[in-house]
Amino acid sequence: MRLRLTVEGGTGTGREYVLTGGTLTIGRDEGCGLRFDAGETEVSRRHAVVRGDESGFSLTDLRSTNGTRVNGRPVETVLLRPGDVIELGAGGPLLRVQVEESEAPGRVRPTAIETAFYHPAREKARRQSLMSLLVVLGMMGLGGFLGMLGALMTVFELGPAAALVGVTVALAPAPLYLGLWLWLDRYDPEPVAALAGSLVWGAGAATFVSGIANAVFGGVMRALTGREGLADLIAAGVGAPVVEEATKGLAVLVVFLVLRREFDGVLDGIVYAGVVALGFATVENVLYYGRVAAKEGTGALVAVFVLRGILGPFAHSVFTSMTGIGCGIARVSHNPAVRLLAPVLGYAAAVLLHSLWNVVAGLSGSLAGFLVLYAVVWAPLFFAFFVVVLWMGHRESRLIRRMLEPEVALGLVSREQADLAGSWPRRMGWLLSALGDGRRLAARRQFLHAVTRLALSYGHAERAALAGGETLSAGLIPRFRADVARLRAAV
Repeated sequence: MRLRLTVEGGTGTGREYVLTGGTLTIGRDEGCGLRFDAGETEVSRRHAVVRGDESGFSLTDLRSTNGTRVNGRPVETVLLRPGDVIELGAGGPLLRVQVEESEAPGRVRPTAIETAFYHPAREKARRQSLMSLLVVLGMMGLGGFLGMLGALMTVFELGPAAALVGVTVALAPAPLYLGLWLWLDRYDPEPVAALAGSLVWGAGAATFVSGIANAVFGGVMRALTGREGLADLIAAGVGAPVVEEATKGLAVLVVFLVLRREFDGVLDGIVYAGVVALGFATVENVLYYGRVAAKEGTGALVAVFVLRGILGPFAHSVFTSMTGIGCGIARVSHNPAVRLLAPVLGYAAAVLLHSLWNVVAGLSGSLAGFLVLYAVVWAPLFFAFFVVVLWMGHRESRLIRRMLEPEVALGLVSREQADLAGSWPRRMGWLLSALGDGRRLAARRQFLHAVTRLALSYGHAERAALAGGETLSAGLIPRFRADVARLRAAV
């Protein structure tokens, strides 16, 4: 079924909103899906919410100042029926309700016996889960195999002693950088297996393929130009960015296409891209550190570590995050052109930034020159990027609280639970308070996961309703609601 709301009265007369599932919040607040102007004072900032699930569509008043009426009668929660008229406050705007069947003509609903043994949605979910597992195992297997080949080639090139120095220096700060990157997605952590597959792909497959392609491209450029310096600059400014961002971005694209239930939006795209790129950069640094240690000694190694390990540890992650942002935009958009072009434009931006980094480093001529350019160009860029990412985390926190408002009104979660779900410090404190009680700690972790996923699914469904489209997240809402209801007594 789909619900169609038509605004009658007020500044929004004639507007229509379609809901196939999830929630649609109504009010004057800027976060509301169906928003009225500030001058329509009969409508509260957060007045009411419409929710759709397998039982139909219901309307819940969010303790509005002037109340909500359906067919002239005050309501708190009511199941909506075709022809109902919703009144937002006495004399306020009216919303006319239409409920339409969305199933294709002639479709036969399965019987109870058929449903017990076979359910298309359930079978599809199982196939998707199996496909996701196979893809993750494939990423880890191929990435690990090529990574081992790369490791053997590194030892052969550098020798055991220099290779060991490179590995030690490169791996020492890696856990800190990985922890900082994962913290960005603290409210809805991605599956460990998917992150591990992404990390192994970046460290193994992406570095191995890129290394071979870069060597071939560099050799071709030297043969064509006859000038080693110019050839190296072209290889660094053109060949390396195109190849490396493609090999890293491929992992992000695969996760985006296969693990769509876990890939919620732009922030998830940044996290997956960052993890892939961090694996790539760590292994790449092994070569740089090992070569410098073998040829120039400890002093030069320290200088390179400052450049690559302190000033530029997130350079690769920021570059590849452009591809992740493109995939994230495609995930939340319901415009076919945007969904197609956003990943392509994201990849192009990744290549451009990567090329700029390499060219600036190549033309700086000295450490002092690079530091000046870093302070003028890259430090502001990196700072702006992380400010935007931090703002996105804050925005996700607000979204979680807002999307849980209807469930607070319906009593599925308490006000305290909704507030702590949207506050990372309170979430951590709540989990830490259960240390020593393994069963309760596990229940609280599962509860936070379910309630967060429920809120984000509501958010996807709301965006789909505003765009007049549909989203697979709407079908996950009943499952997460059931998980929250099952777990709340154990937390």
